[in-house]
Amino acid sequence: MNHRTLLAAAALLAVALRPVVQAQATQPATAFSAEDILKVTTAAVLDVSDDGRYVAYTTRRALDNATTDHRRYGDPTYLAPSAVRLFVVETATAITTPVLPDLADIRQAAWSRAGTSLAFLQVVPGGASLDPGVRLRIWDAGRNALRDVPLKGDARIAVNSSLAWSPDGTRVIVALRSAVREDQARNRFKAITEGPIIVQSSKEPFLEWDDLNRVSRWRSLAEIDIATGQPRTILPERKLSSYAVSRDGTFISFQEDVTAKTDYEVIGGTDNALRMVPASGGDVVTIAEAKDLKGTTLRWSDDGRTFAYAKKGEVFVQRIDEKQPRSLTPPPKKEGEKPGTEPATDAPVDAAKDAKPKEEPESFAVGPLTRDGRRMLITSKKGWYVVDVAGGARDLVLPLKEGDEANPRMDALDWAPDGQSIYLTWSERDRWERGLVRLDVGTKTLTPLVKDVRLYSGFRQARDGRSFVFTLSDGDRPGDLQFATADFARIARLTDLNPWTAGKALPKSELVSYRDADGKVLYGVLRYPSNYEKGKRYPTVFEIYETFFDNGFNGRAAFLASHGYAVFHPSVNLVVGRPGESWAKGVTAAANKLIDLGIADADRLGVHGTSYGGYATVLLLTQTDRFKAAINVSGKVNMVSFYTDSPRLGVRNTHAPEKSQDRIGGTLWEYPERYLEHSAILHADRITTPLLCITGDQDPNVPASQSREIYYALRRLGKEVEWVRYVNGAHRPPNSVPESIDFEQRILAWYDKYLKAEKTQKKVASSQ
Repeated sequence: MNHRTLLAAAALLAVALRPVVQAQATQPATAFSAEDILKVTTAAVLDVSDDGRYVAYTTRRALDNATTDHRRYGDPTYLAPSAVRLFVVETATAITTPVLPDLADIRQAAWSRAGTSLAFLQVVPGGASLDPGVRLRIWDAGRNALRDVPLKGDARIAVNSSLAWSPDGTRVIVALRSAVREDQARNRFKAITEGPIIVQSSKEPFLEWDDLNRVSRWRSLAEIDIATGQPRTILPERKLSSYAVSRDGTFISFQEDVTAKTDYEVIGGTDNALRMVPASGGDVVTIAEAKDLKGTTLRWSDDGRTFAYAKKGEVFVQRIDEKQPRSLTPPPKKEGEKPGTEPATDAPVDAAKDAKPKEEPESFAVGPLTRDGRRMLITSKKGWYVVDVAGGARDLVLPLKEGDEANPRMDALDWAPDGQSIYLTWSERDRWERGLVRLDVGTKTLTPLVKDVRLYSGFRQARDGRSFVFTLSDGDRPGDLQFATADFARIARLTDLNPWTAGKALPKSELVSYRDADGKVLYGVLRYPSNYEKGKRYPTVFEIYETFFDNGFNGRAAFLASHGYAVFHPSVNLVVGRPGESWAKGVTAAANKLIDLGIADADRLGVHGTSYGGYATVLLLTQTDRFKAAINVSGKVNMVSFYTDSPRLGVRNTHAPEKSQDRIGGTLWEYPERYLEHSAILHADRITTPLLCITGDQDPNVPASQSREIYYALRRLGKEVEWVRYVNGAHRPPNSVPESIDFEQRILAWYDKYLKAEKTQKKVASSQ
């Protein structure tokens, strides 16, 4: 028996014995601490070899990534550090090999077509006065050998480069950035942050930060000979939003940013023209103009020769050798309408009154294409269709019931390589029943491959279609990577990332349904106190945001539960124009439900949220006095002053209330009353709940000045309020390991002060 066989046997034995070892553990579980939150390890799959034999992945802990220079946010030459460990695991044996001995900053990794070599890009420190550089490295799977590929000449790999192999495995394609372009970007950032004189004008086509954020797109494309390190330019420098190498390696398609001015309709709005260039170099060919692709997301066939997109509910498809797209779902002609004629507008009033309501045309979204690009999946509210790309004929393969809530949540993952079936993720709407299902498009039947109460995520199909890699958790503990054959007859655990948590008191979770004040059924995730006893009521903390359904490990919830709190994540029904009332209707209803269940103590309720959740928290306090303690982490309180703030995010803070998350529904000048109604600062006199505000001074998203406003307002009103500032922190306020521990402990201490101290005092008084 050779050394590798012995390792394989040992690895399989270790995996088999894990449940036995855990069952034999007799030590009492210890509380989950603030330090433990930072120690939890998560895994991210970087690439799977085509045959599914190898998986390259990284592991990450907050403990190793607690500090960032937030003052350089928006600097195109700065890359926030990411300290991870790089591993390769053999799926048949679960043997794991560390590619590097220590923590490293790994950005991209890709297996060669043969699956024998792993290329990856590693960011290396640039020294006291230099910015980081990117190193190309190759790991040989057969020999477990690592080597560098030093680039010849002045070429520098861009920190935002992708990574792709040539089909023969002798070269890799990367993006390069010139030193001159780096210097220009660095100087521009310095000029708009340090001055000494900064001039901004509406005559400029771009907002200054919007323009600067696009600088990192200036890149050229080159292939690197991995034997010699010699680069060969494929595409001279352009402003590239994205690019992809065709499967046969003969050409590269790319989207070029041709945006003329700041777009207020889309956050980071970019007009991209789709072009292609031969991999051997040569003339660039335009496939589609930016005006035709505006607001779309492209879905590509595996060979890179066909793409599809949806625009206003209509699906278009185009091959790279075609001059224009073809509609696969042309809207039906109106009854009686002749080509080239306008519909009549002078119909009698009575006839219009008697007419039946017009049925809205079916609106479609784009799903994946088959490997050969001949068929594709499109979806609508009526069902899932398989469409013949050449002729446009479509076949309904999965009918849906009317109304989203009547159907499970389903997302198409990918086609099987033979094009006979589609894999899709599945989740029931009213219970935790989740997993992966196969849809046979010929028989139109669904076959569950794996479906149960556990939490599945990150499914990746190996290119040969014979296996999957995914993350699996019981819903309460951190997840681990798993391997499964295509039929899921064999499932094997590949990692054991957090064995130490077996000795920790982690909370159990449960899905709870309730009705909000309008009678709408909502769901939330309850995590019981670690020492939960049925029939006993507990102080209960509500962490609010928007919608919650799935469980999964939550560090802060585990920390609070270990200290005797029930933690609930409630959903709310947000309505455009009046989102503020949603939390009052939903969160208070959730509190009533937990009280009725005998879990929550009505006199000991707390509430907190981060960012949008922090905004919701303070707004909620202006509408109810049911909560005895509250915490706002990085949340806004003034919709007027926030409207044009956060310049480093471009148009984000005007877009959010007008068109996206904040749901005001229009500009400040269209609906001034809505902005005022949703500004907690204007209703601060109604707040009776003690409030803790926590911010980072370098927050580019929600400036700390928002919490300053509510702090000074409540102080002026004689209310109980405290403001904690982490001077070097950002949207996540702490910016070091000690600060991160301090952050969590302050949250616990605030709740202990108001939700536990009063109960203790009452017990003492009643015993005297």
